[in-house]
Amino acid sequence: MDLLKRLPSNASKHYPGKTLQQAADLAERAGLPRMSSDTANGYLRSLGAIFRFAVDEGYVEADPSAGILLPKAPGRAKDKRSPFDVSDLRAIFSAPLYTGSMDDEAGYARPGPNVVRRGRFWVPIIALFSGMRLNEICQLTVDDFVEEDGVPIILIREDDDDETKRVKTEAGIRFVPVHPELERIGLLAFVEGRRADGPKVPLFPELSAGSTGYRSDPFSKFFARFRHKVGITDRKKVFHSFRHTYRDALREADISDQKVRALGGWSSSRTEENYGRGLKASTLARDIQSVKYDGLDLSHLYCAQLS
Repeated sequence: MDLLKRLPSNASKHYPGKTLQQAADLAERAGLPRMSSDTANGYLRSLGAIFRFAVDEGYVEADPSAGILLPKAPGRAKDKRSPFDVSDLRAIFSAPLYTGSMDDEAGYARPGPNVVRRGRFWVPIIALFSGMRLNEICQLTVDDFVEEDGVPIILIREDDDDETKRVKTEAGIRFVPVHPELERIGLLAFVEGRRADGPKVPLFPELSAGSTGYRSDPFSKFFARFRHKVGITDRKKVFHSFRHTYRDALREADISDQKVRALGGWSSSRTEENYGRGLKASTLARDIQSVKYDGLDLSHLYCAQLS
């Protein structure tokens, strides 16, 4: 347990070929952040599942991992991240990136003639109207957009043929209907334009993976700079705040808990309840239409406004 507490995040990638003890020692000298208690407990739960199987099959008499979990870090409360309020959303979507900038790279914060509809444009908008996590959006491919039950949906899934596609929890393997506002802004037209390059191509090929293998890592750093540029300095307001904002909107729409879980991929604490598997896409599409942000006008992004 002491060694587990000392291990850095992504130890095998930082120190390939090193033992766990060596990785912990090197990480301490380098000042790398340690593995979170949530991640460590995930490993411990997986180990526990193996031991429980061994007990059931009679290979061992007892589970030595029973009851062994790391305590959560102090201050790691559910309110660690705050939702965006409408003034934050206005600041984000009235920034030069959405009204006209020099480009969507180094010149994203400088007013200019271009609204470049690539990853940096789309990722925050998709998050606001789907509740998807950052990496779930960054790893989307063209074939994740399909029609089911007569409505367009986004599949959020692990792909056995692509080890870089990752979702956070089993509840994260789901689908979400495409919100009408995303259609008005032109997401489906954008997807169709990318479809000619093949079904498995990344929706946002310019978003490269970071050293950890996640496309979301570089984007997260970009968004931290972006939000400061638009005046959002509250440290509790980060990209994940879109997900909290979306969940608040679902609750404001008086949508049932089961459908809220289905539309956001949140796990239930009740094991007999899944996250909404079995609900029809058409049913969830009617509910997601109720997700609105009073005081936020995105009509300047609608396809009809494109020159």
